[in-house]
Amino acid sequence: MRILPKYITRQAVITLFFTIGVFTFVLLLARILKQLSDMLVNGKVGLEVVGWFVLLMMPNILSFSLPMAMLATALLVFGRMSADNEITAMRANGVSLGQMVAPVILLATVTSMLCLFINTTVAPWCRFKFKTFAIDEASKNPMPLLEEGMYIKDFPGYVIYVSRKKGNLIEDVMLYTLDESNNVVSSLRAERGIVSVKPEERKLLLDLYNVRGDLRDPKDPTNIHKIRPGTTARRYPIELDLSRALRQARATRQLGDLVFSELQEEIRGLRKRGIYPAAALMEAHQRVAGAVACVAFTLIGIPLGIKTSRRETSIGIAISLGLAVAYYFVVVLANTLKNRPYLYPEAILWSPNLVFELLGLWLLWRVTRV
Repeated sequence: MRILPKYITRQAVITLFFTIGVFTFVLLLARILKQLSDMLVNGKVGLEVVGWFVLLMMPNILSFSLPMAMLATALLVFGRMSADNEITAMRANGVSLGQMVAPVILLATVTSMLCLFINTTVAPWCRFKFKTFAIDEASKNPMPLLEEGMYIKDFPGYVIYVSRKKGNLIEDVMLYTLDESNNVVSSLRAERGIVSVKPEERKLLLDLYNVRGDLRDPKDPTNIHKIRPGTTARRYPIELDLSRALRQARATRQLGDLVFSELQEEIRGLRKRGIYPAAALMEAHQRVAGAVACVAFTLIGIPLGIKTSRRETSIGIAISLGLAVAYYFVVVLANTLKNRPYLYPEAILWSPNLVFELLGLWLLWRVTRV
């Protein structure tokens, strides 16, 4: 009987490494195309810098790819065994379904513990290092820092929005000036701009063209009825301090940059001040729930694999992606409600895990009765 667990474990481990490689490569490729396209196209950085970017991205990618890989592993292993009638042969020789699934569930538990360590310790540290590394590298090549379609808040006193970029050219640029309370006091909109740097002084230069601006009331900056016309210019140069941006990034860490012990300290500190730590609690719950998803995905993947009885890898990957999309859709929904504690966003966050586990156990029970 020792041969059977070894056989199933070997099949599961080999498949798990394969699926981790596939999902990690796909997710990493998407991030690389988004974050490093300017670096690679312009050739302004060496492979060492690109390697550091990839290395710092990897833990955050693994926090998503590990649960998806575990789901695909369960589907592929038991789908192939069912298609080859191995499960029927095992059951005919007195091997229970529980004995068959135990090695894979044990593997899912180990993967879940690994994912928990990554989510609570490694990924936050790497996320913080990635941000500071990107700002530090901006003194050589600033374009990756100016992401398209994102509000960039890395520069103290400013928020920048770039619609499109190509090379060192940017188009449809919005630049908001903030006061000490981070309220918008003025804004500029430019049709286009040219980006350059002064490496010695660690300055980022935005040479904006065809600029229109407006001014806000300092006492009521959010009142759109008090907005007044401001600057109008054909050319408007802006100089941003990269050193100051780096100091701010190191001093002001977001919740996603905190390791789990620091996140717990943040929660306790907010509660002592009488503030309900809604966002911090959601961050903590999300990290643990993401790790538990490895087991939840496995429990539903095993009976689905047996029922589909397909050998094709593409079918297993497709089902895995479909279930993963449904799972992370609920996670995104819960995060949009994190500042509304009366709607119990933590319960919504955990609901996919609970549903997948209960549904998986019920389907396994149905399979044992066939």
